[in-house]
Amino acid sequence: MKYFLCFFMILSVTKIEAQQCNKLSIEASYGLQGNFFVRSYEELGRPDGTAFLNKNFIGSIGGLEMSYQVTKISSISLGYAQSTNNRKINYINSLNGVGVYITDFEIKHESRFYQFNYQRSLSKKYTHFKLELGLYYLRTQQQEIIIGNYVAFEQRNYANSYLEDGGISAGFQYKIKIDTHFDFGIRSRIYYTVSNNQLEAISLTPTLAYRF
Repeated sequence: MKYFLCFFMILSVTKIEAQQCNKLSIEASYGLQGNFFVRSYEELGRPDGTAFLNKNFIGSIGGLEMSYQVTKISSISLGYAQSTNNRKINYINSLNGVGVYITDFEIKHESRFYQFNYQRSLSKKYTHFKLELGLYYLRTQQQEIIIGNYVAFEQRNYANSYLEDGGISAGFQYKIKIDTHFDFGIRSRIYYTVSNNQLEAISLTPTLAYRF
């Protein structure tokens, strides 16, 4: 909650200054993402028994960003995005004489990105095409099942497991004006988590921006 309060305080101050010169915009996005991290677990041959840790590579991602136009071809933004990857579990076995049945039980992985981005058009002439570089702070929530000498249904997150990371992102966007205040675009981003030296995710999302 404190991160949201800080985020909106910064946006409020920026809005007051930006509205004087009509350079502020808010943008919503929702689309597809592929998460590399959710396929990185080793589930076979574990000494603690059968594990269901990995999720489907393809999932969804959505978010909001507030942008400020610094120059005619560059802008900065603050944003939040959340992605979700799911997997359905089916399992039948016996544990110490007791039957264990799992039927169409869904586990999921959520990634929450707090982002700062710099965006720049290719040139003053080609303003529809934009390149991006950014930094992000990441918190995840991971549901997992382990069946061995015990049965464990876990939901690990920052509160109980201190799951947090930081990284860099890069991407591009094609954006066009569709009326006086609205812009429509397509954006692709790739996320690389520096703190664990691993490619995190890649996204492709339609975007809709409102310019104040």
